[in-house]
Amino acid sequence: MKKLLSLCVIAFLATTAINAQTTDEAKKAADAAAASLSKSKADIKDGWTKGGTLNLSVNESGRNDYWVKGGDKFSLGVKGIVDYNFDRKKGKTNWLNSLRARYGVVRSTSTLDKFVKNDDYFNFNSTYGKEFRKNWSYAGFFSLETQFDQFFMTPGYIKLGPGFLYRPNTHFNLLLSPAMANITTKLAPSMKPMAAFGVDAGKTTAFGLGAFAQANLNYDLAKGINYKSVATAFSNYLDHPGNVIFDWSNLFTLTVNKYIGATVSINTRYNDLEIGRLQIQHGIGVGLSYKL
Repeated sequence: MKKLLSLCVIAFLATTAINAQTTDEAKKAADAAAASLSKSKADIKDGWTKGGTLNLSVNESGRNDYWVKGGDKFSLGVKGIVDYNFDRKKGKTNWLNSLRARYGVVRSTSTLDKFVKNDDYFNFNSTYGKEFRKNWSYAGFFSLETQFDQFFMTPGYIKLGPGFLYRPNTHFNLLLSPAMANITTKLAPSMKPMAAFGVDAGKTTAFGLGAFAQANLNYDLAKGINYKSVATAFSNYLDHPGNVIFDWSNLFTLTVNKYIGATVSINTRYNDLEIGRLQIQHGIGVGLSYKL
């Protein structure tokens, strides 16, 4: 009986010691996580924060006349991507800017040996805000979205309006606006006689006013692997507010060395004034890459 009691006491003491050790380890882990979160929230310093990627990729494929499995006899693709952020903080003011651009062409026997555009996108955002409480700012927002060639600004989207900026760290920010002006342009002369993109026939612009949200994420997943995401949503109070215009761009950048890298882009979009279907565009490129 005494031996059994002794064993029970020893087991109880051992269990207590293990639990105490586990509790200490859990507490240390929780403290470390809290410290990391606190550091993340406090890592915005006065001055400029700049960074981005310039990528140029080329892909080629071909076959001779005896290749049984078929395919294009010759194919050449070239694509350039610019993704750059330049932000400034001074005291209670935040000025956030981003430039995103893509342009790609492909030439193959299927295109009659002519270069055909397969990607064309330009977007510039600028947000200026002044903090009224920790991490929150009153802000003004400007955005221009279009393509480089073949019906420049057709369509084009210009957004301008006030909002609230939430910026807890340099990796993430969120803009919310209850009253964002949206101007849709249709400047190509050949498109003016017809109705398109929500712009009436014979007109070149259409005005909208609605609720707008934009979330930006810029994060290093691992050494040499960066992920950028931009998601926007707009609901026009003046024309079918239930039809939300949605855009989500994702870019993974993998750095091999200073001059060689790879990009993976996945872009989704829904705008019932353009086509009324979910639009998906994706690309993988390996080539020259330079960290800006």
